[in-house]
Amino acid sequence: MNYRERLELLKRELPHPLTVGSEEEMAAKERFRSFFSDFSPSKISELLDQTYAENVWFNDTLKTIEGREALRSYLSHSAEAVEACRVEVAEIIGNGEGDYYARWSMMIQFKRFKRGQQTHSIGMSHLRFDQDGRVVLHQDFWDASQGLFDHVPLLGAMIRWVRRQA
Repeated sequence: MNYRERLELLKRELPHPLTVGSEEEMAAKERFRSFFSDFSPSKISELLDQTYAENVWFNDTLKTIEGREALRSYLSHSAEAVEACRVEVAEIIGNGEGDYYARWSMMIQFKRFKRGQQTHSIGMSHLRFDQDGRVVLHQDFWDASQGLFDHVPLLGAMIRWVRRQA
């Protein structure tokens, strides 16, 4: 199922799962912030079940994942591949209809690429929460070439060359 299909399905099934301004809504936003504030294997094992619904649909522009157990595996593998990763969520804004938009900046230090060098990128995430305040839809919008691919040998050089040609 793609992003648009999943979004339409959720709009029908969960039109307004959280009350705007409620304690439940504030707690859901804070769980999301906390989950990514220090992206590490221990954080994933501690907070994934509280943060993401069992039937979550997730896309970070690199991969689409369906289901919390598949997400656990993917995020654990991703966290193992970095020395450090922090995401600062600047704000999470809701539209009053069940959609939330998180504006964030991310710092990553990779284990395999450019060791010791911090990589910075910015992005937005479209979120929908279930009635328990867990993320049931997570679609990222960010420039993966800047945040990741620029730092892969050969591929990064080609991306930088293409940018200079434009």
